[in-house]
Amino acid sequence: MIIYDHLKISNSVFNDMQGGVEMKRAKLYTLDLLVICIVFLPYVCCAGIAPKQTALTVENHRRPVVVEKTGQDGRPNWTTKQTFCEQDGAFVYTGGVMGGADYALTLRLARSEATKNLLESIQIKARSEFSSAIHGQNRTESDLGRYVTDAVAWTVDNIKISGIRQHEIYCEKILDPISQSLKYSAWVQVEISRSDYVKAKTDAAQRLLEKAIQQKDEEAAQKVQKLLKRLR
Repeated sequence: MIIYDHLKISNSVFNDMQGGVEMKRAKLYTLDLLVICIVFLPYVCCAGIAPKQTALTVENHRRPVVVEKTGQDGRPNWTTKQTFCEQDGAFVYTGGVMGGADYALTLRLARSEATKNLLESIQIKARSEFSSAIHGQNRTESDLGRYVTDAVAWTVDNIKISGIRQHEIYCEKILDPISQSLKYSAWVQVEISRSDYVKAKTDAAQRLLEKAIQQKDEEAAQKVQKLLKRLR
Protein backbone atom coordinates (compact mmCIF):
# COMPACT_ATOMS: atom_id res chain seq x y z
CA MET A 1 0.00 0.00 0.00
CA ILE A 2 2.80 2.34 0.89
CA ILE A 3 4.58 1.48 -2.34
CA TYR A 4 1.39 2.16 -4.34
CA ASP A 5 0.94 5.57 -2.73
CA HIS A 6 4.55 6.37 -3.43
CA LEU A 7 4.10 5.47 -7.07
CA LYS A 8 1.03 7.70 -7.31
CA ILE A 9 2.95 10.61 -5.85
CA SER A 10 5.87 10.03 -8.20
CA ASN A 11 3.55 9.84 -11.18
CA SER A 12 1.85 13.09 -10.16
CA VAL A 13 5.18 14.86 -9.79
CA PHE A 14 6.26 13.54 -13.18
CA ASN A 15 3.07 14.81 -14.79
CA ASP A 16 3.54 18.22 -13.18
CA MET A 17 7.09 18.38 -14.45
CA GLN A 18 6.00 17.33 -17.93
CA GLY A 19 3.27 20.00 -17.94
CA GLY A 20 5.77 22.64 -16.91
CA VAL A 21 8.10 21.68 -19.73
CA GLU A 22 5.27 21.92 -22.28
CA MET A 23 4.30 25.36 -20.96
CA LYS A 24 7.88 26.51 -21.31
CA ARG A 25 7.99 25.14 -24.85
CA ALA A 26 4.75 26.98 -25.69
CA LYS A 27 6.13 30.21 -24.29
CA LEU A 28 9.36 29.79 -26.26
CA TYR A 29 7.37 29.08 -29.45
CA THR A 30 5.27 32.21 -28.93
CA LEU A 31 8.39 34.26 -28.29
CA ASP A 32 9.98 32.95 -31.49
CA LEU A 33 6.92 33.95 -33.51
CA LEU A 34 7.00 37.43 -31.98
CA VAL A 35 10.66 37.88 -32.89
CA ILE A 36 10.02 36.71 -36.46
CA CYS A 37 7.15 39.19 -36.84
CA ILE A 38 9.23 42.07 -35.51
CA VAL A 39 12.17 41.29 -37.80
CA PHE A 40 10.37 40.53 -41.06
CA LEU A 41 7.17 42.62 -40.86
CA PRO A 42 8.83 45.90 -42.03
CA TYR A 43 10.17 44.13 -45.12
CA VAL A 44 6.74 42.73 -45.93
CA CYS A 45 5.08 46.14 -45.51
CA CYS A 46 7.69 47.99 -47.55
CA ALA A 47 7.57 45.47 -50.36
CA GLY A 48 4.36 47.03 -51.71
CA ILE A 49 5.61 50.61 -51.31
CA ALA A 50 9.06 50.21 -52.82
CA PRO A 51 7.94 49.89 -56.48
CA LYS A 52 5.89 53.10 -56.23
CA GLN A 53 8.75 54.98 -54.63
CA THR A 54 11.12 53.70 -57.30
CA ALA A 55 8.76 54.75 -60.09
CA LEU A 56 8.40 58.23 -58.60
CA THR A 57 12.15 58.54 -58.22
CA VAL A 58 12.74 57.56 -61.85
CA GLU A 59 10.05 59.98 -63.04
CA ASN A 60 11.57 62.83 -61.01
CA HIS A 61 14.99 62.14 -62.49
CA ARG A 62 13.54 62.41 -66.00
CA ARG A 63 11.97 65.80 -65.44
CA PRO A 64 13.77 68.87 -66.82
CA VAL A 65 15.46 70.91 -64.12
CA VAL A 66 15.71 74.71 -64.08
CA VAL A 67 19.36 75.39 -63.29
CA GLU A 68 19.30 79.15 -63.78
CA LYS A 69 16.66 81.86 -64.09
CA THR A 70 16.37 85.62 -64.10
CA GLY A 71 15.32 87.61 -61.13
CA GLN A 72 12.41 85.94 -59.43
CA ASP A 73 11.72 82.90 -57.28
CA GLY A 74 9.22 81.51 -59.76
CA ARG A 75 7.93 82.07 -63.27
CA PRO A 76 6.00 85.38 -63.34
CA ASN A 77 2.26 85.30 -63.87
CA TRP A 78 2.48 87.44 -67.00
CA THR A 79 4.27 84.62 -68.85
CA THR A 80 1.18 82.41 -68.68
CA LYS A 81 -1.61 84.98 -68.95
CA GLN A 82 -3.05 86.64 -72.05
CA THR A 83 -0.65 88.14 -74.58
CA PHE A 84 -2.08 91.64 -74.11
CA CYS A 85 -2.85 93.92 -71.19
CA GLU A 86 -3.20 97.64 -70.63
CA GLN A 87 -1.01 98.86 -67.81
CA ASP A 88 -0.19 102.36 -66.55
CA GLY A 89 -1.33 104.07 -69.74
CA ALA A 90 0.52 101.66 -72.01
CA PHE A 91 -0.36 98.73 -74.25
CA VAL A 92 1.75 95.74 -73.15
CA TYR A 93 2.20 92.60 -75.27
CA THR A 94 3.88 89.30 -74.42
CA GLY A 95 5.73 86.74 -76.51
CA GLY A 96 7.46 83.55 -75.43
CA VAL A 97 9.57 80.69 -76.79
CA MET A 98 10.33 77.44 -74.93
CA GLY A 99 13.00 74.80 -75.50
CA GLY A 100 15.44 76.84 -77.57
CA ALA A 101 18.97 75.54 -78.11
CA ASP A 102 20.66 78.95 -77.94
CA TYR A 103 20.04 81.67 -75.35
CA ALA A 104 20.49 84.71 -77.59
CA LEU A 105 18.39 83.22 -80.39
CA THR A 106 15.62 82.18 -77.98
CA LEU A 107 15.48 85.67 -76.48
CA ARG A 108 15.41 87.26 -79.94
CA LEU A 109 12.57 84.98 -81.06
CA ALA A 110 10.58 85.77 -77.92
CA ARG A 111 11.01 89.50 -78.55
CA SER A 112 9.95 89.05 -82.17
CA GLU A 113 6.87 87.13 -81.05
CA ALA A 114 5.89 89.91 -78.64
CA THR A 115 6.43 92.58 -81.32
CA LYS A 116 4.35 90.58 -83.81
CA ASN A 117 1.52 90.34 -81.28
CA LEU A 118 1.68 94.10 -80.73
CA LEU A 119 1.63 95.03 -84.42
CA GLU A 120 -1.14 92.58 -85.27
CA SER A 121 -3.26 93.98 -82.46
CA ILE A 122 -2.60 97.55 -83.58
CA GLN A 123 -3.58 96.65 -87.14
CA ILE A 124 -6.91 95.23 -85.97
CA LYS A 125 -7.57 98.17 -83.68
CA ALA A 126 -6.63 100.82 -86.25
CA ARG A 127 -8.60 99.11 -89.04
CA SER A 128 -11.73 99.11 -86.92
CA GLU A 129 -11.35 102.77 -85.93
CA PHE A 130 -10.57 104.07 -89.43
CA SER A 131 -13.36 101.98 -90.97
CA SER A 132 -15.87 103.48 -88.57
CA ALA A 133 -14.58 107.00 -89.22
CA ILE A 134 -14.59 106.85 -93.04
CA HIS A 135 -17.63 104.66 -93.55
CA GLY A 136 -20.47 106.39 -95.44
CA GLN A 137 -23.64 105.64 -97.36
CA ASN A 138 -21.96 106.27 -100.70
CA ARG A 139 -18.92 104.10 -99.91
CA THR A 140 -18.36 100.72 -101.50
CA GLU A 141 -16.18 98.12 -99.83
CA SER A 142 -13.39 98.59 -102.36
CA ASP A 143 -13.59 102.37 -102.04
CA LEU A 144 -13.45 102.15 -98.27
CA GLY A 145 -10.62 99.65 -98.41
CA ARG A 146 -8.36 102.03 -100.35
CA TYR A 147 -8.30 104.49 -97.49
CA VAL A 148 -8.38 102.08 -94.57
CA THR A 149 -5.54 99.91 -95.86
CA ASP A 150 -3.27 102.92 -96.28
CA ALA A 151 -4.24 104.39 -92.91
CA VAL A 152 -3.51 101.13 -91.09
CA ALA A 153 -0.15 100.70 -92.83
CA TRP A 154 0.86 104.27 -91.99
CA THR A 155 -0.15 103.81 -88.36
CA VAL A 156 1.97 100.66 -88.03
CA ASP A 157 4.94 102.34 -89.72
CA ASN A 158 4.67 105.30 -87.35
CA ILE A 159 4.70 102.97 -84.35
CA LYS A 160 7.81 101.22 -85.63
CA ILE A 161 9.53 104.58 -86.08
CA SER A 162 8.47 106.01 -82.72
CA GLY A 163 9.89 102.94 -81.03
CA ILE A 164 8.53 99.83 -79.36
CA ARG A 165 10.00 99.61 -75.88
CA GLN A 166 10.95 96.49 -73.98
CA HIS A 167 8.97 96.23 -70.76
CA GLU A 168 10.01 92.97 -69.07
CA ILE A 169 12.16 89.86 -69.61
CA TYR A 170 12.15 86.45 -67.96
CA CYS A 171 14.48 83.59 -68.98
CA GLU A 172 15.20 80.05 -67.81
CA LYS A 173 18.15 77.74 -68.45
CA ILE A 174 16.89 74.15 -68.28
CA LEU A 175 18.81 70.87 -68.06
CA ASP A 176 17.25 67.92 -69.86
CA PRO A 177 18.38 64.88 -67.80
CA ILE A 178 17.65 62.41 -70.61
CA SER A 179 19.73 64.07 -73.33
CA GLN A 180 22.01 65.87 -70.83
CA SER A 181 21.62 69.04 -72.89
CA LEU A 182 20.76 72.61 -71.96
CA LYS A 183 17.59 74.26 -73.24
CA TYR A 184 16.42 77.85 -72.94
CA SER A 185 13.00 79.40 -72.47
CA ALA A 186 12.34 83.12 -72.68
CA TRP A 187 9.40 85.50 -72.35
CA VAL A 188 9.47 89.16 -73.33
CA GLN A 189 7.00 91.98 -72.83
CA VAL A 190 7.05 95.00 -75.16
CA GLU A 191 4.96 98.12 -74.89
CA ILE A 192 3.85 101.33 -76.53
CA SER A 193 2.29 104.18 -74.63
CA ARG A 194 -1.26 105.24 -75.36
CA SER A 195 0.04 108.68 -76.35
CA ASP A 196 2.42 107.09 -78.90
CA TYR A 197 -0.46 105.12 -80.38
CA VAL A 198 -2.66 108.21 -80.64
CA LYS A 199 0.18 110.16 -82.28
CA ALA A 200 0.83 107.36 -84.77
CA LYS A 201 -2.85 107.27 -85.65
CA THR A 202 -3.05 111.07 -85.90
CA ASP A 203 -0.09 111.23 -88.28
CA ALA A 204 -1.68 108.49 -90.39
CA ALA A 205 -4.99 110.39 -90.47
CA GLN A 206 -3.18 113.53 -91.60
CA ARG A 207 -1.67 111.66 -94.53
CA LEU A 208 -5.09 110.19 -95.25
CA LEU A 209 -6.56 113.69 -95.41
CA GLU A 210 -3.91 114.73 -97.90
CA LYS A 211 -4.73 111.71 -100.05
CA ALA A 212 -8.47 112.49 -99.99
CA ILE A 213 -7.80 116.10 -101.00
CA GLN A 214 -5.52 115.01 -103.85
CA GLN A 215 -8.21 112.67 -105.13
CA LYS A 216 -10.86 115.39 -104.65
CA ASP A 217 -12.88 113.11 -102.42
CA GLU A 218 -14.76 115.69 -100.35
CA GLU A 219 -16.78 113.18 -98.33
CA ALA A 220 -13.67 111.27 -97.26
CA ALA A 221 -11.85 114.52 -96.50
CA GLN A 222 -14.66 115.72 -94.25
CA LYS A 223 -14.78 112.44 -92.35
CA VAL A 224 -11.02 112.39 -91.84
CA GLN A 225 -11.11 115.98 -90.59
CA LYS A 226 -13.69 114.95 -87.98
CA LEU A 227 -11.45 112.07 -86.95
CA LEU A 228 -8.47 114.42 -86.60
CA LYS A 229 -10.47 116.72 -84.34
CA ARG A 230 -11.28 113.80 -82.04
CA LEU A 231 -7.69 112.63 -81.97
CA ARG A 232 -6.29 116.07 -81.23
